[in-house]
Amino acid sequence: MDRRRSRCLDRHRDLPSHQMNTASAKIVAGTVSRPRDIGLTTPVPPNVAWVRVASLAGPAVVDGLLSMTVGVSGLLMVGRLGDSALAGMGAALQLIWFAISFGAALGTGTTVLIAHAIGRGDQVQARHTLVQATLAAVTVSAVITSLAPWTHEAVALLGGDAEVTRQGAEYLHVTVVGAIVLVPSAVFGGALRGSGDTRTPMFAGLLANLVNLLVSPSLVFGLWGFPALGVAGAAWGATLGRGAGALLLLTILLRGRGVLALPFGHGARSRWRLDLHEMTRVVRLSLPAAIEQGQSTMATLLFGVLVLAQGTSISAAQRVVFNLMGISYLPAIGCATAATILVGQAYGSGVPFPGGPAAITATSRAYVLSLAWLAASGGMFLVFAPSLVSLYTGVPEVVDAGIPGLRVIGMYLPISSLAIVFGSALRGSGDTRFPMIASALVMWLVTLPLAWVAGNVLEAGLTGMLVSFSFGGLLGGIVLFLRWRSIESSLRVAPR
Repeated sequence: MDRRRSRCLDRHRDLPSHQMNTASAKIVAGTVSRPRDIGLTTPVPPNVAWVRVASLAGPAVVDGLLSMTVGVSGLLMVGRLGDSALAGMGAALQLIWFAISFGAALGTGTTVLIAHAIGRGDQVQARHTLVQATLAAVTVSAVITSLAPWTHEAVALLGGDAEVTRQGAEYLHVTVVGAIVLVPSAVFGGALRGSGDTRTPMFAGLLANLVNLLVSPSLVFGLWGFPALGVAGAAWGATLGRGAGALLLLTILLRGRGVLALPFGHGARSRWRLDLHEMTRVVRLSLPAAIEQGQSTMATLLFGVLVLAQGTSISAAQRVVFNLMGISYLPAIGCATAATILVGQAYGSGVPFPGGPAAITATSRAYVLSLAWLAASGGMFLVFAPSLVSLYTGVPEVVDAGIPGLRVIGMYLPISSLAIVFGSALRGSGDTRFPMIASALVMWLVTLPLAWVAGNVLEAGLTGMLVSFSFGGLLGGIVLFLRWRSIESSLRVAPR
């Protein structure tokens, strides 16, 4: 492999820039499997790289939508049990996001490392990384599960009444126990995405939804002879659904999926040995992502507390606006996932050459697609804000506060594509620290202080607080864009 790669670099060393970009575009397009297959004389159609980004982003978008559906379906069922059950589930979900952040972060680190290995054609390393990431996931999930006895105390810290705390603790207890499948599932999905397979995680998400929709109503309401477990039934339905999805991913990896496979059968035991060096690589990439997501979740909760101080109607309007914003983000996040994968594989093939131009192409294509979608979504928010807010509520005070707030977010959406895509490109390159630092500094030193000033000093209400939120997002996006540009300039230079 090293000799083939050396010959490939020798062939390309003195290429003009337009031929370099042609060769690199084929890597991004996924039309070659090894550097030596790159054709030097055959032009690559400009739309091929677009198709490659879209083909990776599409399943990732559906997967994100399916993940959201699991939570939404649970909320709809629990909502029929009464306000206390719904409030308890909402309180539990706030804490669950912290646990999810660890699983998602491990998935991110696994995606990047496996993408690097795939990019340089090292199948053995890709499989070894998967094994070590799986061991890390089992360890993290065991730690989270061990916290189950203290779920009541954790929910009580959020300040709800006794009934809300009781029901929230029931939901949280089941979900914490279910972390034993939640975290490994995130790693399995991240590994497959790193190899360029975003479809299999999508099918796992579809299975999780089907199981959840079949099981949850029975356990929540006591249908078909099952016990009526109430809010705990919704948690069991979601957990069993995620477990089914995790089992599908595990089965595929044990059988071998493309270049990835988990050791199984004769001689497998020796390959499951702990490798501290590789484990450290996984943790070193994943930990900043975990901190970033954890602090972002905490900051978002605090932003909600600041909004709640303005009144219940204002808080309800903010939840409506953020829910619509979250839905609009799904395609953009899919594009960002494609950027992480393709930049990671390009870096694995070698930077600054031949992978540098490929990384640039992947990021620019992902950004344009993300920008186009968010600009269209923002336009819809501006034009149809009254109708969209009214879909959620008919309370006049909530609608009146939500309409201008949604229009502010509509203007912000295209800007947010900067942070979404360029932050993901940086992670794909292996830099997970800078996005963590930038996100924390902007959120805690800019967004939250400005939101407090807008709400309490300027008395600008939800609209002013969302302007502060948007300004912080703009600042963070610019910082991440400039960081990527500083890296990009070095990727354009081929060695001599």
